[in-house]
Order: sequence, then structure tokens, then C-alpha cells
Amino acid sequence: MAGPAPPQPGGSPQPNPSTQSVRNARVCHASRMRNLRGRVVAVTGAGGGIGRATALEFAGRGCDVAVLDIDAEAAGSTARMVRDTGRRASAHVVDVRDPGAVDGAAADVVSEHGSCHVVVANAGVTAAGEFTAESLEDLHWLVDINVWGVVHTCRSFLPTLLDADEGHIVTLSSMVGLLGLPHNVGYSLTKGAVRSFSEALRAELVTSSVGVTVVHPGAIHTGITDAARGTQAERLAQMGRSRLAPIVMRPPSTVARAIVRAVERNRPRVVVGADAHAVSALTRILPGRSGVIGRLTNRVLG
Repeated sequence: MAGPAPPQPGGSPQPNPSTQSVRNARVCHASRMRNLRGRVVAVTGAGGGIGRATALEFAGRGCDVAVLDIDAEAAGSTARMVRDTGRRASAHVVDVRDPGAVDGAAADVVSEHGSCHVVVANAGVTAAGEFTAESLEDLHWLVDINVWGVVHTCRSFLPTLLDADEGHIVTLSSMVGLLGLPHNVGYSLTKGAVRSFSEALRAELVTSSVGVTVVHPGAIHTGITDAARGTQAERLAQMGRSRLAPIVMRPPSTVARAIVRAVERNRPRVVVGADAHAVSALTRILPGRSGVIGRLTNRVLG
């Protein structure tokens, strides 16, 4: 009798054949993860912003946290904050654009914590400016991190989530994933892709024990604008650093709380912020009317 197929080099962690047969034999539906205490949560882009706030929110609910970020110092800082809450934390340096690196991080998380129950694919970047003025290099940068980073994260961690008694994936889209906005074409492309990917993945996993939630935040006060690219990058960065930013934009903790509630309730979609809810309503009331927004933004940007 032929033995099990050897693992593919650079591939995602392969499930144990015995647990695979059990998984295939059971037909279940992802349920609400009402008791988070003792669960292991992995968060990408957790060195700051929404990722750090999410790591701390889960730690506050009694979870151990694996902090993943491209910045070693930022990842270590978040891990120390989690430990200060009394929970276990590990820091992992990873570039989500590299599938082999994400595979390795997923294996390290399991080695460190014994399992993983929740994965938050949060790592992301942004850009602003006219599409015709955006370089292909910047567009590829956006897609590689915002889209491929989510895909790599889900592929690498999903076998472990399926082997657990229950699991959940959270992906971060945006309000521009609901309605593409002018002067944000590249960013809209990536966040719309995340929305569609997440909805399809949730449907595919509906009879498994793994739920999927896609989150659509509005304007959130994080450091994402500091690393923005595009012809309007400096304007975007100035908005993020302005005195009004903390007033106009919501804090990352708002999104973090929404993410935890979504996991507890197995919600398919979460919209965060009045601006995001307004965009969501606009897509239902005036579908296909993004041209109205385009005329307004063209006047503002001159």
C-alpha cells in the first residue's frame, strides 16, 4: 500500500492524514466561538495600528497571541504588550508577500503555541493618486501585500484551523472594497479583491468548522498613511498627521472590538465607522454611481 504523499517543498503545512479522515467524515457548520479564553490568535501586521489593537483586544479576552509583522522591533513591542496582560505571546518577523516565509511563520506559531484557532489577515498598505500617474511598481506593491498577503496567510494557516475543533479567519478589506473610490483605484482594486475572496472562501468552508469574516473599516487613525505611495501620498500623510485626524478618524481599538465580536458571533461581514456605513448604504441606494463621487473629488483635488 502506498504511503502518504510527501509534503511539497515550500507548500502550506500538511494536515495529519488521520485528522484529515476525521475532518472529511464530519459535516458541521462553523459556529460562534463564544469562549475565546485559551485560544491562540495569529495577527499579521500586528506591529501597530489595527493589528496591534486587535492583538491586545484578543489578549484581553484571554487569548494567547502570535504577533506577525515585517518590522521585528514593532512585533516585539506588541508581544511585550500582550505579555503585560498576563497572556502568552510570540513575535514572528514575516513578509506576507513571500509564501515560503508565511508557511514558516505558520509552522513556528504551531510549534510555539501548540495550535492556532483564529487568524487575522490584517497586514496592508495604501496609495493615493490618479490611476494614470501610478507606477506599475506601486500597483504591484499594493497587490502583493494587500491581496497576495491575504491569500498566503489563509493558505498557510487554514490546515491548522481545520484540524482544530473550531477556527476563524478574519480579513481586512475597507470601505473602498464596497465601492471603488476615485484617486484610490489601486487600493480599491486590492480591497475589492479581498472582499470577493473572503465571501467565496466563507461559502466554500460553510460545512467546515471554520468561519470567515471580512471587515470593512472606514477612515481609521493608524500609521498606514505614513508609508503611502502615489502622487497624492504626501497629502494623505498630512491628513493622517493633522490635529483633526484623531477627531475625524476612529481609533484602531474600534475595529479591534468589532473583529472580536465578529469572531464570537461568526459574522460574515462587518462595517466599521459612519463613513463606511454611508458608503455601504450608497451601494444599495445608488449602485454604480461612483461617478458622482469622482466629480466631487476632482473638484477638491483640482
